[in-house]
Amino acid sequence: MQPQSYAMSPREPKVIMPRLVLHEDAWNMIQAYVRTNPDTEINGFCYVRYVAGHNLFFVASSDDVFITEQTVSPHSADASGVGYAKAQYNAVMAGREDELRLQWHKHPHDVYCSPTDMRNIENFGLTGEWIISLVVNIQGEMHARFDAFQPARFGGEMEVTIHRVIRPDLTDRAAREAAELVTIKQPPATVVTRPARRTRGSKTAKQTKEQ
Repeated sequence: MQPQSYAMSPREPKVIMPRLVLHEDAWNMIQAYVRTNPDTEINGFCYVRYVAGHNLFFVASSDDVFITEQTVSPHSADASGVGYAKAQYNAVMAGREDELRLQWHKHPHDVYCSPTDMRNIENFGLTGEWIISLVVNIQGEMHARFDAFQPARFGGEMEVTIHRVIRPDLTDRAAREAAELVTIKQPPATVVTRPARRTRGSKTAKQTKEQ
């Protein structure tokens, strides 16, 4: 998979960066992990699916978000190599190895890709084709970037949105209560008056008075 692109000229290729869309359940799962220890960083992964017609990546559910064994501090989150190897093995067994391409982690304050984050991205490029990096904080802010390594190296910031869905039980409850308690006010009827048609030979009121 590569994002859509086009060339301004043979020497000036321009890349249209894909978007990242998180289902709200996936976003809530990330935030739940983030809040387990407010004073330290934490690192995790997501399965992402590429929607070619819309040039976006989608994290579809909370089940697509997980963490692995790691050692954390207020300024770092070092994932265990063994833990990541297990995650890769599970992805292969599930037939989803091509979807295990999003790594997320928490910053204590500002959300950005630090020099350490950029080194980790470049290290991934030694063996991988592309990766999405997502940085979040406990305040709910987020920053994402897409990096591709094959067939050409490019990368940049991605737009991130949360796909919010109203639960069916809430929709049903609202419909029941609205049907019982809400009356829709009807607009007043509009009366259209038209001037009387004059027939040939008829006289106006002014003409009658003069006579």
